[in-house]
Amino acid sequence: MILSKDEACGVHSVDTKSEIVKILHFKQFYKHYVFNEDGDGGRKSPKNYIDVYVCIDMVCGDTKYELGSEE
Repeated sequence: MILSKDEACGVHSVDTKSEIVKILHFKQFYKHYVFNEDGDGGRKSPKNYIDVYVCIDMVCGDTKYELGSEE
């Protein structure tokens, strides 16, 4: 099915709103090096963990028309 320009997502004169929602955060312990920028270029420093984030991108908008429905 081919959608016209007026049937594209978010075009029904309603603004869509996007929000990043963090659903999980934990630290994975792992010895490694990171490079930090300073005035002289870069500097290598040890780090013992990695921050891990699991997020979803929630998009809210006009749900009047479903994809694939024909009127």
